[in-house]
Amino acid sequence: MRLARMWRALAPMVAREVADDVFTRRTLARVLGLQYALGGALALLFAVVALPARTRPDVVACAAVALAAGALMVLASLLRLSSRALTALSHACIVSAQVLVAVVHTRAEGLGGPMLLFLLWTVPYAGIASARTRWLHLAVTCTALVVASCSVPGALGVKAVGIVIFAATAVITSVLTARMTTRLRRSATQDPLTGLPNRRLLHAAASAALARRAARGGTVAVLLVDLDRFKHVNDTFGHESGDALLQQVVPRLLAVLGPEDVLARLGGDEFAVVCEDPGGRLDPAEVAARFSRVWAEPVLVGGRTLHVSGSVGVALADRGATPRTLLRDADAAMYESKRRGPGGFEVFSADVAARAHRQLLLEQGLQQAVRRGELAVHYQPVVALAGERGGGRGGRVTGAEALLRWRSAELGAVGPDEFVPVAEEAGLVGALGDWVLERALGDLAGWREHGLVDEGFQVAVNVSAHQLVPALPGRVADLLSRHGLSAAHLGLELTETAVVEGGTAPQVLHDLRALGVSLLLDDFGTGYSSLSQLQELPFDVVKVDRAFVAGMSRSPRDHALVLAVLSLAGALGASVVAEGVEEARQAEQLSAAGCAAAQGWYFARPVPAAELPDAVRGAGARLGGGARAAS
Repeated sequence: MRLARMWRALAPMVAREVADDVFTRRTLARVLGLQYALGGALALLFAVVALPARTRPDVVACAAVALAAGALMVLASLLRLSSRALTALSHACIVSAQVLVAVVHTRAEGLGGPMLLFLLWTVPYAGIASARTRWLHLAVTCTALVVASCSVPGALGVKAVGIVIFAATAVITSVLTARMTTRLRRSATQDPLTGLPNRRLLHAAASAALARRAARGGTVAVLLVDLDRFKHVNDTFGHESGDALLQQVVPRLLAVLGPEDVLARLGGDEFAVVCEDPGGRLDPAEVAARFSRVWAEPVLVGGRTLHVSGSVGVALADRGATPRTLLRDADAAMYESKRRGPGGFEVFSADVAARAHRQLLLEQGLQQAVRRGELAVHYQPVVALAGERGGGRGGRVTGAEALLRWRSAELGAVGPDEFVPVAEEAGLVGALGDWVLERALGDLAGWREHGLVDEGFQVAVNVSAHQLVPALPGRVADLLSRHGLSAAHLGLELTETAVVEGGTAPQVLHDLRALGVSLLLDDFGTGYSSLSQLQELPFDVVKVDRAFVAGMSRSPRDHALVLAVLSLAGALGASVVAEGVEEARQAEQLSAAGCAAAQGWYFARPVPAAELPDAVRGAGARLGGGARAAS
């Protein structure tokens, strides 16, 4: 019911604002002119061939008028006239055609009967117009029929039958054309899945609201709503489930909106709302807070209970605002909200605009970073620890983690915490990951060739969810062969999030493990799952997140958690690497706990490839190891 009421309120706007989406006024005027001219030409031919000399001059004169009017209509359609002027000319053309045909029929005293048929081609075009104009044209047509028929000789019954046939044909043709036009306009303005207005009609609604605001004041806002993790629903359960989810969310969204608000679907899982308050008391926070009621209850789709939430961006109209700028600003605010976490909202501001501008610069810069040579791979050594349970000699550098670095010509040094999410959103993370993988293997081959690292030295490369495709094992095998390396020289690091989001991840990981590549579970304890990943997937190494390592010396809870990870990994046959070691006390605690290896600024900072040998010697010296890696 709420959706039906919204469409009834939008109906005049559909007919007025988006008529050109179906029948452009210029095209309509041109077609009317051509048919008018054609009718005049046929009338001339009919007058010469079939009419007697006494009635011929009147018919010829009317035909000449029709030809001239048709030519003027075609000319008008070629000029830069306004839509309103073209519409007025089209209506004048239809009425004049009705009058001329009736006059010709009368002056020809019934001999021009076939010309009466030309009345019928005017009616379908009247059907394209508004309902009031359509019935006005039908009234003029029927009046012309009656007057013309009664003015010529003939039996009254025959005339009545003719009038009924012509009038019924005119009405039926007009109504059918009107219904077809309505359906075409609806399909041009309605989202087929949800029945909501689409982007085109949303722009029209926002333009109308802004025009009212300019005339009488008030507040206009555009809200952009994007469902969180909707892609995960599509990928996991199928697009049919995603469509069913959207169809269930729409009534909930409509229920929390005001009676004058317009809700539209922009595409995918994005919705937009135009809110208007003539009193200027619109509170964006209050409007956005209504959506919390939408996310409060789960949705049942295909027998599955799904919890849905959405991120909301709000843009308030200021002086000079347009539908395009409002949608742009609401979109920027929505992405800011999404970065802060699911289910929130953000109001557009100068700070949001600045962050959105930087986001755009980052995306554009990443597109060109490889070609410009702005990217580099730095390496942080991984040091083996000696411990009561760890065994072996400490201070031995067993490998290094490859870390992508970017120094932009426009933005300066940009941290991975900032540019990696941008690369993921822009679909660039896969290409960047492939570039890092090839560069890291090339650097490792160079170190080995010059005797800077020993046989057991391994380089670890981070892999994103976007790279976990069936083609990855083959690509890795080709790169290893090209650089003359064995699979044991390469480790691939994956976060728990990447494993969960990658639909084909389990099979890809097993294929990589069969190749001989080491698999490392990065940032352990901060993702979606924990024990299930270790139990079901072939990880060789678990990397404890730096957040837990940093708290070891201060928090008994973090210390206990690290010990639990060590115990669990040992039971499952995996070793542990601790990240973010920055103090000697942390290194001592990890060594005493039996942690196999560690990395962090205490041993060495990430360095370019050329500086790795010096970093290796320094890291080894920290725990009394040799100067050679993997010695």
